[in-house]
Amino acid sequence: MKRKFVFPWIEEKGYSSQMSFFESLKAAAGQVLDLIEKNPQIIEGVKKIVEDNGGVQGLVQKFKEKGLSDVASSWVGKGENLSLGADDVLKVLGNDSISDLAKSIGIDKDQTAGIVGSLLPSVIDGLTPDGEEPKGDVASQLTNLASLFLKK
Repeated sequence: MKRKFVFPWIEEKGYSSQMSFFESLKAAAGQVLDLIEKNPQIIEGVKKIVEDNGGVQGLVQKFKEKGLSDVASSWVGKGENLSLGADDVLKVLGNDSISDLAKSIGIDKDQTAGIVGSLLPSVIDGLTPDGEEPKGDVASQLTNLASLFLKK
């Protein structure tokens, strides 16, 4: 059975579907980081998603309400972050918010949902370093968001 990549452009770039899972994951992560570097509006789009959904608490609650309680709770907790698929992103956040972001970065909706799905676990995890949802206002949460992606 041929394995499909989460991000179709990985295979287009010449990566083999016979790569190990770890190699595929490294390739996907590299592609996402490269895309973010070339399109800083992705971070602005993620900030908007967090803001439009009431900050970390509101966003986590929205995922819980859509049946993804274990996944969303893993991002806040101190254990391993469970992954989020593009279909889950579209189910919870809706086509409109993802389509708007897709237009701003010039890629299709499904790829954008995949990128958001790969970023959200890290974003929420980074904004909840003590394993608890922040109680502060949304503006202070968003101020910390950009620092999660700055090179150290």
